[in-house]
Amino acid sequence: MFNGPRLICFDVDSTLLAVESLDFVLTRKLGPSAAEQIEQLTTGGMNGTLSFRQSLMARLDLATLTRSDIASAAVELRDHVTPGMENLLTRLRQRGDVVCAISGGFEDVLRLALRDLGFAPDQIFANGFLWESDKIAGIDIANPLSANGGKPKVINAIRALQDFSAAWMVGDGVTDLETLTAGAADHFIGFGGVVRRDAVVEKAPDFAENIDDLRRILLG
Repeated sequence: MFNGPRLICFDVDSTLLAVESLDFVLTRKLGPSAAEQIEQLTTGGMNGTLSFRQSLMARLDLATLTRSDIASAAVELRDHVTPGMENLLTRLRQRGDVVCAISGGFEDVLRLALRDLGFAPDQIFANGFLWESDKIAGIDIANPLSANGGKPKVINAIRALQDFSAAWMVGDGVTDLETLTAGAADHFIGFGGVVRRDAVVEKAPDFAENIDDLRRILLG
């Protein structure tokens, strides 16, 4: 039996971060009155009642976002790391695990917060914006993470480059659970420390209600 490092992949929004990053950007732009509408579109994508791409596009259609909007939100997002995550990531790395961040969010928004959490650029997998001058014109639909089934493809690509004893996925949504059902991840942990999604609770073989539960499952 191969005893090499574990690959442990974390979702970002509502897992490594205590917010949904795109919703954070849009609420800053549109104000608190838009929060409920934004959340409904997000929840549809996370619970599976909307496709993930439908959820993304519907949210982006709510506002015209500029480079300045994205840059300032990225700086603020650094203050919204899920409490306890930084310590957990440090301990996983110390024991020799390979840790990656796989997100349906956007790299331009997430990069600074994930750098603070110790992720190197080649350990970050996220969506990309298409720009028209200073404004967002769309998303890169060639990126597998822009649609359902993208996270399993990313994990399979990582596993093709290195041998791991096992691959784990940690996340709050159905796009994270797909990594297990598609056979890309050997283990899946649903995380409810930020948002508890019933569709994930019902199907996840392991579910962490909080960071302490997650630490116990991953570190024993």
